[in-house]
Formats: sequence, C-alpha cells, structure tokens
Amino acid sequence: MHRTYLINDTDNLYATPKEVGIPMIIITFCSIVISSIVFIVLMKTKKGNFFTWRVIDRFSLYTVISDILFYFSQTAYGIHYWLEKLLNIEISKLECTIYGVLIMEFLLSQVILNTTTAMCAFNLVMRDRNMPLGKWDVYLLCPAFGIPLVLLTIEAFFDQFGRNPVACLLKEERGILTIHFLQIGLFFLVSLVLITALYLTMWIYIRRQTTAMKSYFGQQSAVNARRLALKLSLYVLIHVIQFGANVIEAAWIAFEEPPIGVRYAAIFIGATGGIMNGAVYLTVHKN
Repeated sequence: MHRTYLINDTDNLYATPKEVGIPMIIITFCSIVISSIVFIVLMKTKKGNFFTWRVIDRFSLYTVISDILFYFSQTAYGIHYWLEKLLNIEISKLECTIYGVLIMEFLLSQVILNTTTAMCAFNLVMRDRNMPLGKWDVYLLCPAFGIPLVLLTIEAFFDQFGRNPVACLLKEERGILTIHFLQIGLFFLVSLVLITALYLTMWIYIRRQTTAMKSYFGQQSAVNARRLALKLSLYVLIHVIQFGANVIEAAWIAFEEPPIGVRYAAIFIGATGGIMNGAVYLTVHKN
C-alpha cells in the first residue's frame, strides 16, 4: 500500500475506508448528474446567440461547466484511488500533480465566478447597471479560468503539488504565509467575506424597499421583492457552506495536522456543491 509522510513527520497510510470513499464517489457523481441537468435546462430554454443571453444565465452556464469538470476530476481521483488499492499500483507523482491542477483549477474558478456574480448582482440591484464583461466575456473568463491555470501550472513546475490523506492538492505546510494557506485559506476567506457583505447589503436594501413597494405598488410587488431577497440569501448560504469548510481545514493545517474527520467533512461538503448549486438554480429558474 502507498505510504508517505505528512509534514509533521508522522507516518501516514492513505487508506480511506470504503464507508467514506464510496459515498464520496456517489455524491460527486450525483453532483455531476444535477449539474448536467442544469446545463441541459439552460441550453433548452435559452435561444439565440449565447452572448445575447442575460448575464446571470451566462454566469450560470460557466459555473455549471466548472462544476461538472471539478466533480469529474474528483470522481476520477476517487476511482483511481480505489484501483490503486485493488491493483496495488501507486498513483504516480505526475498523476497526482495532474489531479491536483485539475481539482484546484475548477475549484478556484468556482470561487472567482461566484464572487464576480455577486459583484454583478450588487451593481445591478444597487446601481441599476451591468458590469462590462468585454467581448465574449473576456473580462470574466480570463480571471476565472486563465489566471488560475497559469498560477497552477507554475506551481506544478516548481513541484508544489502532493498527496494528503484525502486528495492530491497543493503541498501542505505549517504557517499562514505558505502557498497552501494563502491560495486556499485566505483566498477563500476573502471571497466568503466579500460575497456575504455584498449579498447582505443587497438583502437589507431589498427588505427596506419591500415596505415602500407594499405601500405604493401593492402586496404582489412586496412579495416579489421578498422572493428576490430569499434568492440572494440562498446564494450566500450555498457559498458559505461549500467553501467555508475549506477555509476551516486550511486554517487548521496552517497550525497542526487536522483530525481526519475534518478532512472528510471538507471533502463531503465540497462534493455536495453541485447538488446544492443545481437545486438553487432550478428553484430560482422555476420561480
């Protein structure tokens, strides 16, 4: 069986029990299915040139594609891991690096897309204007997919990827000025704070407008405003749940080896992201 050493020099066997590994694979597969359903719904309900779609629908398509690729990468690693156990063949360093780059690429792109979506929504609600995304949405796609890819490729070149007890990701080091903490812990934390602040501001604004709308335009307008506030709350909740666990895990790793339960929890919660995002989108789309 594959044996390695964690950064605290304790001998560690990568032996995720099947009671954990199999449900992880099933959950990531379900996320792929739900994300694929959202993709199909988007493609069937939207007509015309893609770049004439509403901004929120284009964002949704980019996000769901990122979700699908992210969960495909996770599922592929999970299957490869179990094949490793069955055939007693190690996941090579190159293979681990490839998995790490793919998982981190689409994980970071999700965070950037979610943050940009929040900024666009804030601009639209508070200032009644759309953010310029450039021709073919280049101002969105380059930061969301291009910058992480360049950064991760450089890190792969300098051998910054390795295996931890549950996945192939950036090498873990102690301290808050490490690549692992800055790129996962701090970056995700900043996105959580920014998204929460933007959506909370919009939520308060909409709630205040609800009273005025009820007085001037009637109950139905107030109900519509409350529905919008609820939708905003759902987006915040999903982002906090999906990436909050990664922040906690990264912060823990910065100081000491976290309990294996914390690692499993972070993986499980992250794996449900596609299901949660799909449920929110389909709910919003339905209403």
